[in-house]
Amino acid sequence: MKVIGWVASALGIAGVFTCNAATPVLWVLRFNLRSRASALFAIPAAGLEAAVTLSSSVADWLKDAGAGIDAVLRRAEALAGTDVADPAAAAALAAAIDAFSSGPYATLRTVYSALRERARAVSEAFDGAGRAVPAFAATDLVADRLRAIDARMEEIDTTMAALSALGPTRLAEPGVGAMVSERAALAAETLQKVGEAVSELEVWLHDGQERVAAAERRTGRALTIGALVGTALLAFAAGLNVLLFQQGRRWSRP
Repeated sequence: MKVIGWVASALGIAGVFTCNAATPVLWVLRFNLRSRASALFAIPAAGLEAAVTLSSSVADWLKDAGAGIDAVLRRAEALAGTDVADPAAAAALAAAIDAFSSGPYATLRTVYSALRERARAVSEAFDGAGRAVPAFAATDLVADRLRAIDARMEEIDTTMAALSALGPTRLAEPGVGAMVSERAALAAETLQKVGEAVSELEVWLHDGQERVAAAERRTGRALTIGALVGTALLAFAAGLNVLLFQQGRRWSRP
């Protein structure tokens, strides 16, 4: 019985030391996992912040582009309202078309291209985060939104390219002003739809920021709870080993 007691006492002491050593290791592991999760979530968070900034720039340039297409529409309507050829009005309309195409709309195109690439990168980062951390679930509809915006922007591109190709001479011809007015009105309507789609995309981006922050908080809480539960289990195991040590001492007494 003494031998069993000695063995039990040794196992009890070893168990206590093991539990005491495992507890700080558990919290170090929790800290490392928390740091890795934060680094992982920082990727889509940074992308979202940049995308939100770009979406605000797109919204600003959409306003300028709207003002530019309105100027084209007004001049086209004025030209369509004349019964005789008006070279001056045709030249002013041609200048308004060129100013729109090479000015605010060209800048809008550039800024939107940057937003599109950033949004796609964020979407890919969401996919990666979702695979690595199951607690982070992202519903990705950004690709559909971007395709819808692209299609509308291409409609405007086609319209404005056709109008720019007319030149002052063709614009001065009878009936051309009315045609330009109709196409400019459609372009203005399409530009408005682009603005609505960009607003929806911006809402998606803000929602993404909230989801990233919420997922990071959930991950941190889960790791902390796991560490606390592990600590409690180790403390319970250490207590059992203390009892084993005490029982072994009793068995080893003569």
